[in-house]
Amino acid sequence: MQYWIIGTLILSLISPIFYTKSILAHKAKPHKVTRLIVWLASIAGILAVVHSNNGAGKVFAGIFLARATYLLVLAMLYGVGGASRLDRTCLVIGVLALGIYATTGSGLLALSCAVLSDLIGYIPTFVKTWREPTSESATFFAIEGLAAFLGVLAIWQLRVDIILPVYFTLCCVIVVLLIYRKRIAGALKLRGATTLDSPQ
Repeated sequence: MQYWIIGTLILSLISPIFYTKSILAHKAKPHKVTRLIVWLASIAGILAVVHSNNGAGKVFAGIFLARATYLLVLAMLYGVGGASRLDRTCLVIGVLALGIYATTGSGLLALSCAVLSDLIGYIPTFVKTWREPTSESATFFAIEGLAAFLGVLAIWQLRVDIILPVYFTLCCVIVVLLIYRKRIAGALKLRGATTLDSPQ
């Protein structure tokens, strides 16, 4: 279990390096609303553990806040979005859900609100990546997804706290699929054509 947690931490620290390279090369364009909501969620996360005796939780929360802050700065400097009606709506709903999470303490309701807030925050990124697949880094989201999956392995029990890493894993998988959807569709189409042309 401890090895999975260490792996999650290491991958979470490595992934922004690849994202930074992609952004500075003018390939990836992070969405400002997504990064803003993730940053706000990381603040709520550190506030949730700051008065606890969970030393490891404090370390993780501090690292993820620093990481989210760094990615938010990159998004504000090099990212896109924030002005459309969808962006503003997602920001308002995401912040409201995050507010409920911050005031309900722990438990299923709080976790559900945290997931809802993050999901709402990711909608602009999903839409952007659907329209422009090259605007995101597949490497970054693949590493992020693997880090989240290691978090699932670390818990590996039917518990409330497994919901968040499962959700993060699925989100990253969705973004990677959106990035490669045209290639996947082309490969499936070619395979279908090959099957039809093959002798019976």
